Parts: sequence; structure tokens; C-alpha cells
Amino acid sequence: MKPSVCTRRNGSWPWASSIRTSARLKTMKSCACSAARLDSPRGAFDDGFQLMSNLAAVIFDFDGVLVDSEPFHQAAINVVLEPLGLALSPEEYEEHYLGFDDRGVFLHRFQQAHQPLAQDRLRQLVASKADAFANVIERRGIQPFPGAVELLAALKVAKIPLALCTGATHRDVSAILHQVKGLDVFDTIVTADEVAASKPDPTCYRLALEKLWRAQPAHTIEPSQVLAIEDSPWGIEAAKGAGLRVLAVQTSYGAPRLHKADFTTPSLAGMTPERLRFFMD
Repeated sequence: MKPSVCTRRNGSWPWASSIRTSARLKTMKSCACSAARLDSPRGAFDDGFQLMSNLAAVIFDFDGVLVDSEPFHQAAINVVLEPLGLALSPEEYEEHYLGFDDRGVFLHRFQQAHQPLAQDRLRQLVASKADAFANVIERRGIQPFPGAVELLAALKVAKIPLALCTGATHRDVSAILHQVKGLDVFDTIVTADEVAASKPDPTCYRLALEKLWRAQPAHTIEPSQVLAIEDSPWGIEAAKGAGLRVLAVQTSYGAPRLHKADFTTPSLAGMTPERLRFFMD
């Protein structure tokens, strides 16, 4: 017999056995959540499952969640840093810089090297990195992660408001949205250009919520009703700091590094709006 979905942490979802959770699911009304009911086709839930539809919006991180772009960012950063003798190894980048915005990468790298970095020069480095990044993705091409485009399309059909909250610059994001069909569907976008501090600071997520509120004036969107999808410990901390629930995708880190998320999943492949709603109960 399949395990009941009335527990999550040590059990498994009948429709996504690989998903692990970091929280215990509260008892549902009459605990009428049989595995057979959940094996029914998409959209076939009856009125008894409306209590699990408390999903007001979804906010996605970009790099590492929707597109496999981190190697491209590292390559572009090293185009700028290598002539300065400050290039990052893949191990250094993954361990210390993944999830930083461009400003954070350069500031932290110069601090490590005990070198001063004036604001004017920082802006020049960020601009040079943007040029290098555009060249890299144009030359190599970039692909979305499995399930990403399909999930976005399904969320649009379900009329669930969508936001993008990323540490990438507007220029970097625009270059990818222009190249990858099916990603340019967001109701609002927050990039590194709009906030003074990068993740784990929650300002970017708070701004995304504010923009969603302005875009949906007829609807009340509470932070607790919004799901963030992230891939890094810094992103998780930022989203949690803004009061959101977090689903972490194990594209950049394993589950132990993502333990502060409410839920983790190996990928977005097969993910649907109905499944996301279960995370919001």
C-alpha cells in the first residue's frame, strides 16, 4: 500500500516519490487524502481538496532554477578576473560565490585578495562582465532546466501570478529571456539593478511582493501564501526572511545544504500547479 500523504518528512508523495520535505504536514480535514485520490489525472481533484489551493503567487529565482546558467556566469566573471590574477576555480565559485550577484562576487573576491575596490571600478567590472556574459551565451547557447518551461506555462494557464527575483542584472536576464522560448512570461521581474544588497538580504523578495501587489490590486497576496523556488542557501534565506515558503531545487546543491527550505526536489521535471499547491497547506 502506498504511504499516506498525511505525512511528508519521512514519507513520500505518491506522485513525486523523490521529493523530500523539511516539515510535517498538518492533519487535513477528515484526513481524506488517500493515495488513490492523488493518483487521479491533473485537475481531477474534487471540492474536498480546495483547502490545499492556498497558492497566491510563485516567485522564481533564475540562475540555477530555470536555466543552467551558473557555468556561463563563472566563465564571464573569469574573463574579467583572469587578467587581474584573481580568476576563480569551479570549486571556489561553487563553494563561496554561487548565489551572489555580480557586485557581490567582485567585492568579495577583492576583499579576499586584500585589494581595494572603488565604486567606479566596481561598476566598470560589472559592465565588463555583462559584455562577456552576452558573448558567452550567444556563442554556446543556453538551455532551460527540464520541466521549467512546462511549469511556467501551466502556472500561466492556472492564472497564478508569477514573479522573477534574481541576483542577475537586467541585461543578463534579458539576454536569456530573448534566447530561450517560453521563459518570458513573468508578471514582474526584480533584478540586481533594483536593490542595494544581494541575497541573503530579503529586500529583493520584498520588492517582488510589492510589485505583485501593485500588479494585482484586486487580490490580497500575503507573503505566507507565496511560494519561492530557489536553488541556494542564500536564496532560501532571502525568501524566508521575506516570509515566503520555499521549495528548493537540487540543481546546485544537495539536500543537506538546502535544509532551511520547507521542501526540496531534485528537479522541476513533472512539477505542476496542483503539486505546488500541496506545499502551501
